[in-house]
Amino acid sequence: MKKEKELDTTYKYDAHAMELNPNSKEYKEILSELAKSGEYDVHTTKFSTHNRKKIDGKYVYVPRNIFFKATRSIVKMLLKLLAPLVNGIAFNLKIKGRKNLRGIKSAITISNHVHFLDVLMNIQAVKRKDFYIIAADHNMKKGVIGYIFKSAGVLPLSNSLDASINLNKTISDILKKGGLVHMYAESAMWFRYEQSRPLKIGAFKMAVNNNVPVVPMIILFREKSKFEFYRRKKTVTIQILKPIYPDMSLNKTERAKKMMSDTQSAYDETVNKFYGYLPTRETNTSENSEM
Repeated sequence: MKKEKELDTTYKYDAHAMELNPNSKEYKEILSELAKSGEYDVHTTKFSTHNRKKIDGKYVYVPRNIFFKATRSIVKMLLKLLAPLVNGIAFNLKIKGRKNLRGIKSAITISNHVHFLDVLMNIQAVKRKDFYIIAADHNMKKGVIGYIFKSAGVLPLSNSLDASINLNKTISDILKKGGLVHMYAESAMWFRYEQSRPLKIGAFKMAVNNNVPVVPMIILFREKSKFEFYRRKKTVTIQILKPIYPDMSLNKTERAKKMMSDTQSAYDETVNKFYGYLPTRETNTSENSEM
């Protein structure tokens, strides 16, 4: 008998939504109900903890050996080639605002989490070699797949205090060397969701602790053109917004809150302008850290 894949009960999730086709009307209705009740960080798409790698104090996020460096170079090269191909064919991806990355040596980038392949979209949008992505620990599997993910720059979260300390040190090291670290500041993925959600403060605390800006990138779904009759779904635009810098006149706590508030305002304004509607929720950012 096939072993049933377990869910990670440390996350909030809607079991009914996870059994549905995320393109279905019923799935979208569940997202709407969750939004009305303010449960924006509930997971609604299927994920598994099966065969996940243990992330503890002994886990090395970015190995320094020659073999890993070589593998990472190969994986990055393949992603650089693969991302535009997949994104072009599947989503006719358009990237706007790339000028807002000019002059940015290191930063925390954030985006909404609205597709299984949005990591590929973000990789193409930034076009940077030293680009790392914070992800839930269940994404890091044992064996070859996990090693490829690590080589691609995936940095898994963990409930282990020692692992979290190591992750923070790794992120600081990446930023000091001029890299970018990407976070999904809404936390859970809501497939093809076309509203804004409250951002969590973890990304902004990380930016403040390392004195770097936050660069918001918003994934938006646009209507197909008349020449795209062969497509079943909307296509994708990524809008890169202006960087949000820490206000050094404030203490660290207030600095992070202000960065989050300013980013939320820019985020909401962009989403509402693109889709042409007013907010359907109060601006209600959460202070619960994603890390």
